[in-house]
Amino acid sequence: MKSLVQVVLLCTLCGGGYGVPENVPYTPEIVPIRVPGRITQTTATLELPLCVFDNVETICRNCKVWLVVANDTGVSGFDSIKNGIVNPSQHTYQNAFMGTDGFYFTVKTRRDTYGCPTTTASTTQIFALRVGSEVPCRSPNCNAPLPTGGMFRMKYILFNPDIQTANVVGETRWTSQIKLLNARDPNDIVSSSGRRTGGMVVITTILAILLFLLLALFAAMLAMFCCKKSSKSDFPESITTIGSLRKYNTHNLQHKRDLVTPKGKI
Repeated sequence: MKSLVQVVLLCTLCGGGYGVPENVPYTPEIVPIRVPGRITQTTATLELPLCVFDNVETICRNCKVWLVVANDTGVSGFDSIKNGIVNPSQHTYQNAFMGTDGFYFTVKTRRDTYGCPTTTASTTQIFALRVGSEVPCRSPNCNAPLPTGGMFRMKYILFNPDIQTANVVGETRWTSQIKLLNARDPNDIVSSSGRRTGGMVVITTILAILLFLLLALFAAMLAMFCCKKSSKSDFPESITTIGSLRKYNTHNLQHKRDLVTPKGKI
């Protein structure tokens, strides 16, 4: 009788292919506010699950950590399949938002990658995962950009690929609702020129006056230069001094004493 009960229990747990993932008391959170771009139109930045799954399924050497991203309907959709045999390749980004799933698996990572950081790590260092940062999408479970302005919840799960029964062996809690940003309509953007303050008006007036004075100074300098140039004659000054005249003796008169007046007897 005891053997029969053991067989029934074994069939219930293994043959039926259902089990319960171990719940880890950890809730993923968005990184602190000092990190730029923590939430954008298509991405959200989560803290990494460091040390979270260290004590879950410790004998599993090939366990992987997956991130599950879900919209409102996807939360209940994942919860309905997590106790059975799950194939992550069947729950992709395309099926989540173009089909009926409402959730998808992405960012597969070895569990030991999320081990506890060393004691030498800086206390100000932040380990983060940007959800929606993979462009272009090169695999079925790629980390593709999220729909703009959508609302999502996320969790990490521990997945054992070596068993043929319930292979989701651990899970964290769901995050709170994460609201992505919406792009503003260009028609709704008000130009700053329509909202000028008194200080802007004063500065604009002063600059206009300075520009007018600069132009006036330039015009005055130009007028002075033109007047100075026009006062000069185009003809050279006449020679009036005697000392500037030169005396020339023709060659044919130099040997005729009667025609040439000696010096000093003019």
